[in-house]
Amino acid sequence: MELKITYATNFIRIFRLPIEFPSDYCFQGGHPTLFQLIDWFNPFDQRDFWNDQTKETDGMEKWYLEHIDELIKFIKGKRYFDPQFTYLAITDYGDAFVVNPEGQANKLQKQYELIKNQAIKDRNSDSNR
Repeated sequence: MELKITYATNFIRIFRLPIEFPSDYCFQGGHPTLFQLIDWFNPFDQRDFWNDQTKETDGMEKWYLEHIDELIKFIKGKRYFDPQFTYLAITDYGDAFVVNPEGQANKLQKQYELIKNQAIKDRNSDSNR
């Protein structure tokens, strides 16, 4: 996964997905479906992570993958979060993920776990050199 985390792309939008989707086929061009935009914010504190000279990030992609769980917990802690809904997060830096209610399987979160574990292994092997 290649993320472009910069000063200009430090933005995320949160959409609430409907509880139910149309169940018939979409062969005729699809079905209108309402995704409700309920939040937007800058996920990174630029005072801590930005290089003032270039407005670029130093290692933010790896940091982000290692801390995605914290971002999901942050979203689940918002007042609008209702566990009967699923939420779609779309970022300006090239990522999208789903925040599911407790107890539901989330393939993307499992993929993040694999990526996160690999990033930690890479970091550890870099520090051992």
